[in-house]
Amino acid sequence: MITLVALLVVPGAIVGLAAQLPLRMSVATSIPVSFGIAAIAGYVYGRISVPWSLGGYAVATAVTTAVVGLVGLLITGAGWLRRRLRNRRKGEATGAGRGRGGRRGRPGRLGRPRRHGGTGRRRQRRRGAARVGGEPRDAGVDTAGGTDGRSWWWLLPGAAVVVSAWLIGQMIITELSATPGGMANVFQGWDAHWHANYIRFIHDLGLASPDHAGELRYPENGATLYYPSTWHAIAALVMTLRGIGAVEAYNLVQIGSVAVVFPLGVAALAWIITHRRYSRAVVATSAAVAAMATPLFPGLPFVEVMVAATPSAVANGMAGLGAAVVVAALADRRLIPAGALGLVGIGGVHPSGMVTVAVIVLFWWLFEGLWRPVRGRIRDFAVLAGIGLAGVLTLLPQILTVSAEADDISAFEFQTGADRAATWGKAVALQVRHVQDWGVRWVLLSLAAVGLIVMLRRLVFWPLLLWAGLLVVCVNAMNVFGNWTGGALRALGSVYYNDPRRIGVVMAVLVAAAVGVGVGAFVQILAGWLGRLVDPITDPNGSGVALARVAVALAALTGVGSWVVQTSPEYAVAAGVNQRWGRMVDVHDLRAFTWLSEQPQAYSGLIYTNPDEGSGWMYATDGLPSTSRHYLYSGDTTPLTDYLFHTMDRAGTDPEVDRALADLGVTYIYVSPPNYWHFQKDNKALLELDATPGLVKVYRDSHVRIFAVRAAFTEPELAQILADSPFPPERRTPLTLATELRGPE
Repeated sequence: MITLVALLVVPGAIVGLAAQLPLRMSVATSIPVSFGIAAIAGYVYGRISVPWSLGGYAVATAVTTAVVGLVGLLITGAGWLRRRLRNRRKGEATGAGRGRGGRRGRPGRLGRPRRHGGTGRRRQRRRGAARVGGEPRDAGVDTAGGTDGRSWWWLLPGAAVVVSAWLIGQMIITELSATPGGMANVFQGWDAHWHANYIRFIHDLGLASPDHAGELRYPENGATLYYPSTWHAIAALVMTLRGIGAVEAYNLVQIGSVAVVFPLGVAALAWIITHRRYSRAVVATSAAVAAMATPLFPGLPFVEVMVAATPSAVANGMAGLGAAVVVAALADRRLIPAGALGLVGIGGVHPSGMVTVAVIVLFWWLFEGLWRPVRGRIRDFAVLAGIGLAGVLTLLPQILTVSAEADDISAFEFQTGADRAATWGKAVALQVRHVQDWGVRWVLLSLAAVGLIVMLRRLVFWPLLLWAGLLVVCVNAMNVFGNWTGGALRALGSVYYNDPRRIGVVMAVLVAAAVGVGVGAFVQILAGWLGRLVDPITDPNGSGVALARVAVALAALTGVGSWVVQTSPEYAVAAGVNQRWGRMVDVHDLRAFTWLSEQPQAYSGLIYTNPDEGSGWMYATDGLPSTSRHYLYSGDTTPLTDYLFHTMDRAGTDPEVDRALADLGVTYIYVSPPNYWHFQKDNKALLELDATPGLVKVYRDSHVRIFAVRAAFTEPELAQILADSPFPPERRTPLTLATELRGPE
């Protein structure tokens, strides 16, 4: 886990320091930036045939640091020149005024001196709006979101993120370690098959460019496929540095990455909501409580681990942080490089995360920033558009490819069949697929409602409007509206595969941030009331209220942390144990993989596998070159593979089949039913191969059958393979002997 954190934090922090950010801000914004460096480097290295490696990552970091440092100097220099010119103009105007009237200020039209700070009434309104919980906002966070360098409130959310991430990771790892194989346990689900194989592919070949994914997905011809590879590239580095297998690397990096990004993203979203309207204490407490409360939502870290939708989860978990950096860049131009690189990194992990960032920033700007600009509407818009344009242009190949595959993505169906009223209720209560297994979390929803009241009281409307928009998209994904709006909403939801669970992740992030705002504002208002009651008697200087604010914040975090320790282990069991019972790959498959990896020509050709059976895991576990490395059927994209899928039982009798086997380079056929999905039918062409003349059965253990292609071997080689087989087909090995040789069945 330390290796993963170092790979995700150190490069981004170095770039942040080059942009002249303080150390704490460099670390806080580092993870999306590090992913951005990996995304750009992986693509460029693929274009110039340079393998992806730790050294390549370091070189990319150094180059990015130099570029960002230069950009930072240009931004700083431009700002210095602008201030110098402004001061010079002010000096000239002041000198002219003194020369004419002998006074510093020129009279206005009605003979009154001008007030550079606005009218007194306007200043009073600003002061009133700056107070929540008895403390002026500009004591720690100004209207532009800048932080007082002498403040230590940032330690509170920082510590909360670390503790929350540790709790999430430790709980899941504890459960997973108790399963057969421990951290190397093979996940028995759909997406993990592909992700683990992708990690192995990048590790073995050094190809981290997302447009080389076809070489993994379609070994027959390497057909074009663009798949986001940034998360897998980082996992491949962990695999190399730790000296572990692809399965263990997948499990560790999956757990570690979601454990870190979800609390960080939720805390950052709470900061976006509060930083312009609330006191420093409220902002820090809200962000800290939001981070600590993240594990209380089963739909955030735990369900995403359970279903193995890892890149999507990591990208959307970072979305709040990415949006916070973009928003903060309006006040601090030093954050512009971090905002652009972070957007690239999030999109490089999964495109849906980049869309989530864009949606958050769009709603914030339309219903907050546009009406209360930081540096002026035009200048704010220019910064936001510039950051967005930089991210989009950098990932333009990915965006175009995703657009070309929009029909395939939108074809996914996750409708529940529930009536309209029930669908609305489920969406509001976050009862989407899998999350509903734990029922409605009424206390959390109630705290979120308190947060909503706090936001509305301070006229912060955009989070509610964003949540309402996501709610409609989620409901439509469960039960499509019957008019033109249904199609339009499906188009919007297609980036999330129109999956209510994926949309529910973004909704849950918003709700978790609202919980933080509700608790944070409430306890700090309570501390302010207590301070006003006690200070006049015991502390005339008023410093006691500061201690009260710290005390209530720590008490809130302790309470939420205790709640997590009592409640979240139930969710961690599902994340660490579910889909781990050998549904597709069990001990029979694992020992068959090991035996096959030691046989002649196991790596010189291709091993034909049925994608429905999940036996493509042999590539992740042993590097065996299987024809199917994803559960999905490749179809017409790989014509020879598709042809043999339906005609394998004619090997040795049909010259066309024999020619296809030779052209594809198939040396072994691996059969291991059952299928993965209920809609996948049994394939007799692969299940009835015992009497096929062109094949020789060389291994039979339980449901596992391995056949050698007769034409690919000499007779002595076939005899040797049969002699080496611990489970030869002509006889059944006694169970006791099998147990002694290969472990329990």
